[in-house]
Order: sequence, then C-alpha cells, then structure tokens
Amino acid sequence: MNGRVACLGLIVVALIACDRKSEIKVYRVSKAPLEESGAEQQNAMPTNAASPPMPGGMAGAMLPRDSTAPQIKWKTPEGWSEVPPSSMRYASFNVSTATGDKIDVSVVTFPGEGGSDADNVNRWRQQIGLPPADAATIASNTAPLKAGDVTFSSIDVGGEASRTLAAWARRNGRVWFFKATGSNAAVEKEKPNFIKFIESVRF
Repeated sequence: MNGRVACLGLIVVALIACDRKSEIKVYRVSKAPLEESGAEQQNAMPTNAASPPMPGGMAGAMLPRDSTAPQIKWKTPEGWSEVPPSSMRYASFNVSTATGDKIDVSVVTFPGEGGSDADNVNRWRQQIGLPPADAATIASNTAPLKAGDVTFSSIDVGGEASRTLAAWARRNGRVWFFKATGSNAAVEKEKPNFIKFIESVRF
C-alpha cells in the first residue's frame, strides 16, 4: 500500500513538472509575434524607396546654402557656362578660352557687412600668392562700377601666374561678392565681359 502511494506521489510530481515546462514553453513562444511585429514595422518603408523630391525638382547641389538671399538678375556673357554652385556660393560659372585656359567665376552673398574691404582684398591676394597690402594702397586701386542704381567697388589683382577680378556691393543688409579667377592671359581677355556682367546686375 505504501509503495502504491509512493508511486502515485512520483507521478503527481512528474505531471506538475511537465506542466511547469509547458508553461515556460508557452511563455517563450508568446514573444515571437512581438519580434515579428517589430520587423514588420521596420520593413514598412522599403529601403529602396525614393527620396522626397526637392522643391521645383532641383537637386540639393543646385540650391545655394543661404535660402534667405533675395533673387537677383544679370545677363550672362556669351561663352560662360553656369554650373551648380558649391554650398557656399550663390552662383558659379565656368569660362573656357580659345587657348584652353579656364576661368572660375563665383557669386557669393552673406548677411551683414562681410568684413572690411582691405581684409577681403588681402584674402584674395593671398589666394593667388601675393603678400598683403595696406588699406591705403587697396583703396587707391579700387574703382567704382555702376550697375543700375547700385555702385559696386571693383579691383583687379594680378599675381605672377594668376589674376583675380572682383566686384562687391552692400545692399539691404547683405554683401555681394563677384569674382573671376584664372591665368593672367585668360582673365585679361575676359575682363570686358566681367565688367559687362557686373553692369548687368539688378537687385
């Protein structure tokens, strides 16, 4: 009799153990749907989905960084090719001469005064390998250039091999810089077109 009771007790313990294991198994299986739901949410947007288009269908590289800058107009000289500006430029042009020389033309604008004329000109001088000049020398080499109702300041800076033409104006709380840089011969040939370009600018 005692043996039968002992066997019955062992059977009950075994059944309880089996129930506990089955409960654990049920618990583990119940997590799988949650993991699948997470994966479904991650796959809700395909990885190859197209990016939203830029306003006007233009690529990001075509847009100037300073979107607050007003739109200005000019007449592009013949032979100048407008290219996508860099992130710091308002506009860019490439100019190729008959001899194969290239000139880089840039239009840049910033809010505020944009530094002193002497500091800016000396920065351009440094870019073409020239030492800094004093403010009086820079002022004596700066000439006015009329464009509609705006008067630009302009300067012609020549180095040993490179040359920069620059014109700048401050208007409505902004400063505008126009520059053309290339070899001495190429810039000399293109200087009349650069002057006409500046004269055509309208704010």
